[in-house]
Amino acid sequence: MQPRRLAAWHAYLVIATELLPSVRAAATATSEQFAALSVHLAAGRRWWGGDRERMSAILARAEAMHDRGDRAGAAVLLRVLAVRLFAISSTMPTASCDGGEPQ
Repeated sequence: MQPRRLAAWHAYLVIATELLPSVRAAATATSEQFAALSVHLAAGRRWWGGDRERMSAILARAEAMHDRGDRAGAAVLLRVLAVRLFAISSTMPTASCDGGEPQ
Protein backbone atom coordinates (compact mmCIF):
# COMPACT_ATOMS: atom_id res chain seq x y z
CA MET A 1 0.00 0.00 0.00
CA GLN A 2 1.27 3.46 -0.86
CA PRO A 3 2.48 5.53 2.11
CA ARG A 4 -0.24 8.15 1.50
CA ARG A 5 -2.98 5.55 1.60
CA LEU A 6 -1.43 3.73 4.55
CA ALA A 7 -1.23 6.94 6.61
CA ALA A 8 -4.88 7.68 5.80
CA TRP A 9 -5.89 4.14 6.75
CA HIS A 10 -4.10 4.32 10.11
CA ALA A 11 -5.71 7.68 10.91
CA TYR A 12 -9.10 6.25 9.89
CA LEU A 13 -8.61 3.31 12.26
CA VAL A 14 -7.79 5.64 15.16
CA ILE A 15 -11.12 7.38 14.61
CA ALA A 16 -13.18 4.26 13.93
CA THR A 17 -11.83 2.04 16.69
CA GLU A 18 -10.81 4.45 19.45
CA LEU A 19 -11.93 8.04 19.30
CA LEU A 20 -15.41 7.87 17.82
CA PRO A 21 -16.57 4.99 20.06
CA SER A 22 -15.42 6.97 23.11
CA VAL A 23 -17.29 10.06 21.98
CA ARG A 24 -20.44 8.11 21.11
CA ALA A 25 -20.51 6.17 24.39
CA ALA A 26 -20.34 9.40 26.37
CA ALA A 27 -17.03 8.22 27.70
CA THR A 28 -14.50 10.91 28.19
CA ALA A 29 -12.36 10.97 25.10
CA THR A 30 -9.00 12.10 26.33
CA SER A 31 -6.76 14.74 24.90
CA GLU A 32 -4.30 11.88 24.33
CA GLN A 33 -6.77 10.25 21.92
CA PHE A 34 -7.17 13.50 19.99
CA ALA A 35 -3.38 13.95 20.06
CA ALA A 36 -2.87 10.41 18.70
CA LEU A 37 -5.14 11.22 15.77
CA SER A 38 -3.28 14.48 15.22
CA VAL A 39 -0.02 12.53 14.98
CA HIS A 40 -1.53 10.21 12.37
CA LEU A 41 -2.82 13.17 10.37
CA ALA A 42 0.58 14.85 10.54
CA ALA A 43 2.20 11.67 9.19
CA GLY A 44 0.32 12.04 5.90
CA ARG A 45 0.25 15.83 5.56
CA ARG A 46 2.69 15.95 2.66
CA TRP A 47 0.53 13.63 0.54
CA TRP A 48 -2.91 15.09 1.12
CA GLY A 49 -2.71 18.40 -0.74
CA GLY A 50 -5.53 20.78 0.11
CA ASP A 51 -7.10 18.23 2.42
CA ARG A 52 -4.39 18.69 5.03
CA GLU A 53 -5.66 22.07 6.21
CA ARG A 54 -9.29 20.93 6.16
CA MET A 55 -8.54 17.78 8.13
CA SER A 56 -6.54 19.67 10.75
CA ALA A 57 -9.31 22.24 11.10
CA ILE A 58 -12.00 19.55 11.40
CA LEU A 59 -10.02 17.76 14.09
CA ALA A 60 -9.39 20.97 16.04
CA ARG A 61 -13.08 21.88 15.88
CA ALA A 62 -14.18 18.36 16.91
CA GLU A 63 -11.88 18.49 19.92
CA ALA A 64 -13.14 21.96 20.89
CA MET A 65 -16.75 20.81 20.59
CA HIS A 66 -16.02 17.75 22.68
CA ASP A 67 -14.29 19.84 25.33
CA ARG A 68 -17.40 22.05 25.55
CA GLY A 69 -19.60 18.98 26.00
CA ASP A 70 -21.02 18.84 22.47
CA ARG A 71 -20.40 15.14 21.89
CA ALA A 72 -22.95 14.92 19.07
CA GLY A 73 -21.27 17.71 17.12
CA ALA A 74 -17.84 16.23 17.73
CA ALA A 75 -19.06 12.83 16.53
CA VAL A 76 -20.45 14.33 13.32
CA LEU A 77 -17.13 16.00 12.55
CA LEU A 78 -15.17 12.86 13.36
CA ARG A 79 -17.41 10.84 11.02
CA VAL A 80 -16.81 13.40 8.25
CA LEU A 81 -13.08 13.10 8.83
CA ALA A 82 -13.28 9.29 8.87
CA VAL A 83 -15.17 9.22 5.56
CA ARG A 84 -12.53 11.44 3.95
CA LEU A 85 -9.66 9.35 5.29
CA PHE A 86 -11.34 6.16 4.11
CA ALA A 87 -11.71 7.67 0.64
CA ILE A 88 -8.02 8.59 0.57
CA SER A 89 -7.05 5.07 1.63
CA SER A 90 -9.32 3.50 -0.99
CA THR A 91 -7.86 1.24 -3.66
CA MET A 92 -10.06 2.98 -6.26
CA PRO A 93 -8.56 6.50 -6.40
CA THR A 94 -10.36 9.34 -8.14
CA ALA A 95 -9.44 12.98 -8.65
CA SER A 96 -11.78 13.95 -5.80
CA CYS A 97 -10.46 11.13 -3.60
CA ASP A 98 -6.78 11.93 -3.80
CA GLY A 99 -6.79 15.68 -4.22
CA GLY A 100 -6.11 15.42 -7.96
CA GLU A 101 -2.51 14.43 -7.42
CA PRO A 102 -1.07 11.55 -9.43
CA GLN A 103 -0.78 8.17 -7.77
